[in-house]
Amino acid sequence: MARKQVLSVSLFMIVLLSFHNAHAWSKKDTYWESAYLLTHIADWGQTLDIASQCQTGAYYETNPIMGRCPSAQTVNAYFIATGLLHYGAAHMLPPKYRRLFQAGTIAMELSYISNNASIGLNVKF
Repeated sequence: MARKQVLSVSLFMIVLLSFHNAHAWSKKDTYWESAYLLTHIADWGQTLDIASQCQTGAYYETNPIMGRCPSAQTVNAYFIATGLLHYGAAHMLPPKYRRLFQAGTIAMELSYISNNASIGLNVKF
């Protein structure tokens, strides 16, 4: 298995094993997590657009985990793993910190999406 695949599987296992420490989850938590996941998916699609064009030199990825010109497989593994990690982390946080985490990561994703759109990237799956 490639190193990145092992990392993805390991992160997935950490998320699964961590659910026994999960805190109470409300309907509002579900709405906030859904909002995060929607922005995460938009970023994912834009990153796939980078991956499809980076060989031409038009775009390159700035996330050092994925590398400058990641494959679609690397992008998919990364976004699946980080989406699951976010969900697991949100469940593990006490409610008073959960909203701050969710709002902060939504803002972070929105800044990435906005920047990517401003340079001409589209959401492509």
